[in-house]
Amino acid sequence: MIDISSQTASASTVPLGQRRPMPVYANAFDVTQIPVKAYEQYDVMTPDVENVRWRHRIVERLQNHEAPRVFRLCLFDGKSILYSAAPLDLPDGTSGNYTLVVPGKGRVTIKVARVAGETVTFDDLKKFLTGKISDQTPKVSVALNLLQFIIRQAPNLKYPNNGRAYFTSGGSKDLRGGLQLFRGFFQSVRPAIGRVLVNVDISAAAMYKPGPFVDIALEVLNIRGNARALSYKKHSKEWNILSQFFRNVLVDIKLPKKTVTKKIVGLVEAAGRFPFTQEQEDGTSLPTTVADYYYKTYNIRLSFPDIIGIELSRGSGKNTVIPAELCTVAAGQRYTRKLPQNMTAMMVDFSKFRPEKRLEMIVGQKGDRVQPPTLEYATSPYIQDAGMEISEKPITLQGQLLKPPTIFYGKKQPADVNNGAWNITRQHLHSPEIIRAWAVVDYSLRLDQNVIKAFMDTLEQCCTARGMSVRAKPSYKRGSGVGSVDRDIKEACSLALVSAGAPPGYNKPPEIVLVILPQSAADIRQDVKRAGDVTLGVSTQCVREDNIAKFSGRQLDQYCNNIAIKINARLTGVNSIPSSPAYDWFTKEDFIFFGADVGHPGPGIQNKPSVASVVFSYDRHGVKYSATSRVQQPRQERIGELGPMVYDAITRYGKVNGKAPKKLMFFRDGLSEGEYAGVGELEFQDIKEAVRRVWAEVKLKDPPPLITYLIVGKRHHVRFFPTNPQDGDRKSGNVQAGFVASEGIANPIAKDFYLLSHGGILGTSRPAHYIVLKDEIFNFDIRPIQEVAYTLCHAYVSATRSVSIPAPVYYADKVCARAEYHFDASLRYMDSDGATVASSSTCEKQSFNLSQWRSGYTQTHSSMLARMFFA
Repeated sequence: MIDISSQTASASTVPLGQRRPMPVYANAFDVTQIPVKAYEQYDVMTPDVENVRWRHRIVERLQNHEAPRVFRLCLFDGKSILYSAAPLDLPDGTSGNYTLVVPGKGRVTIKVARVAGETVTFDDLKKFLTGKISDQTPKVSVALNLLQFIIRQAPNLKYPNNGRAYFTSGGSKDLRGGLQLFRGFFQSVRPAIGRVLVNVDISAAAMYKPGPFVDIALEVLNIRGNARALSYKKHSKEWNILSQFFRNVLVDIKLPKKTVTKKIVGLVEAAGRFPFTQEQEDGTSLPTTVADYYYKTYNIRLSFPDIIGIELSRGSGKNTVIPAELCTVAAGQRYTRKLPQNMTAMMVDFSKFRPEKRLEMIVGQKGDRVQPPTLEYATSPYIQDAGMEISEKPITLQGQLLKPPTIFYGKKQPADVNNGAWNITRQHLHSPEIIRAWAVVDYSLRLDQNVIKAFMDTLEQCCTARGMSVRAKPSYKRGSGVGSVDRDIKEACSLALVSAGAPPGYNKPPEIVLVILPQSAADIRQDVKRAGDVTLGVSTQCVREDNIAKFSGRQLDQYCNNIAIKINARLTGVNSIPSSPAYDWFTKEDFIFFGADVGHPGPGIQNKPSVASVVFSYDRHGVKYSATSRVQQPRQERIGELGPMVYDAITRYGKVNGKAPKKLMFFRDGLSEGEYAGVGELEFQDIKEAVRRVWAEVKLKDPPPLITYLIVGKRHHVRFFPTNPQDGDRKSGNVQAGFVASEGIANPIAKDFYLLSHGGILGTSRPAHYIVLKDEIFNFDIRPIQEVAYTLCHAYVSATRSVSIPAPVYYADKVCARAEYHFDASLRYMDSDGATVASSSTCEKQSFNLSQWRSGYTQTHSSMLARMFFA
């Protein structure tokens, strides 16, 4: 239960900006009839079957082939729990063993046993929705989970899925590289005040392409040729690529009279020549090879005995080796690792639809190539058996459109904000900085020096037009490449100081080093940012040579204006000041805005740490930020050192401003619903303890600051659609920037709202979800919180348009993403080949060497603490 009773602030009226009503459709459907049946719970015990796909297949065999009379309409959670609306007729009354023949798996014996205890009913859920129960009790949670299983059971048994979404081959797209994209549908039951909703959305997944293993392997390596090209030695570059790609992938092995499905655990070089001893009927053993074995046993002569093969089991010194030419990658397998950058762009393009098209696909029409679940709810046997009914029409919400904040530039000149965007071509920055010395380091491959000089002249003109004072021409140095970046930047700094006429002994670095990179230069960029942010303490700005080459005229001016505002922010200048009635009220007294996030290693990677970041404002306008970060255990969501990080932030704020803050507004990114009460409560106490520590050490007599702690969620599937096209953005068709909704979709146990703060460009815009866990400032009046959050979405210094989340949250996310620049290169933090991918979901934290990663993580250079290097 979220605590909304501990209100310590005196009630006060916060001024608010204008807002007007606006109805929208949401991709949610009313549950018009909650099930009335009670469900029994059973354990399904399977022998060493860790794969969700296999568990679903086993239950499907149980329901449709082995014992359909008993299990036909049971609900399976994908792990080990089975629900039934009637007691199951089991062989031993409350339990029973069943031996199944599962295609590709063989004979499997499972045990089904009733779980002692109460049956699952929906009585407490109904009380919870109407406010008769104020907490989401375990009974309420179980009932909600059971509703999830009821709506998901039919498609999850039929299609590849991740539990929450299912995917079909209709409209699939070939990615090459051994992968393809499937479209599908996400569906989730969500409680709201007085109602239960089913959230339905379009989804997409990367899938392993089915087909002959040899063909897929050649495609992964982008090789055109025959199978002989796969004669790789162990630990070669190609070997490592294939080993990582195919790890834990299921393959069908076709033998005479049977086909078996097995999981790959490794590769073997020259598989046909692989030697082993084969036991004879008389108990003796004779040496043989894989090629000889298949010829003598199955009369199969291998065509390619020298190419890699597949290792199916490991342990006790014995391996099962299968020739690659006999294997086919099984269909319906999701690719759960991080996609390469080029494929990520294709995934985004595959997934985006204009709002009207997205809603049309969700609601569906009979005859659609891919039927949405909304058209199948009425005919689902599981939903019918439960007595559950779901509306076929999306809900309509009554939201509000907030007036955009005013954005002030130099001399208090306001910008003209239109659907979250504005132009600065005629504006001076609010507090422009001085460039006394600057340098260019050139790593480009194709740019002529005359092109670079013309670009730098345009950039200088844009900086000057924005009010910045540029007092010297930039020095130029040709970069040497990877391995020499530190030296290149040091020499460039020295040249810049000489060019600017700095006196002898002057040891401050130039204001900015601009680095020109080739189109693909991740390694150089990493070295540049590590040198600038961590080692040398000099501000850097990277630009790509292809952008310099392709822009001209007005486009080049716009590009250089974007660079100019980044440079000004990194030199501690102020680009603009946002203003709205609630924001101005909040910033009248001393305050700090916080943003916090935790960045995790990629899916399945267990030998790399998570990185927690906290950013905090330190000026009177709430637009200048500093950052701090810490290394912690992999996938630990709670910020382990939040207390010390907040302590440092308040202490630094005091040193800059000479006084203590009276308000702290803490925006936390990344927490899931299950972590609100646990992680959120603990972190709030960590903040409180940090405040107590500062007040005790400095012996402050002022009252401690009031604190508001709220979560900003991005990983959700709620979308809004204009009911009237005239109310939408004319270009993208999205709901206009500034739309906010809470009524009709609000959480029963927390003050929350959805805010669409940015103008749509492509696809359907996703609102941010705000959950107010603690509020000592506004007394849980979410209207001023909405306005302050919306205003902060206009305060991101690197853009002249509003962003999707408040600026401090955006910054915290970027600080986490920049962790790679802080780790010692010997730790291979960014080396995907060095990643250990776990074969189970258990993260063995005890074996993780956190001290090694902490000692190899260097904090930001002290001279960069006041500079927004992360913007």
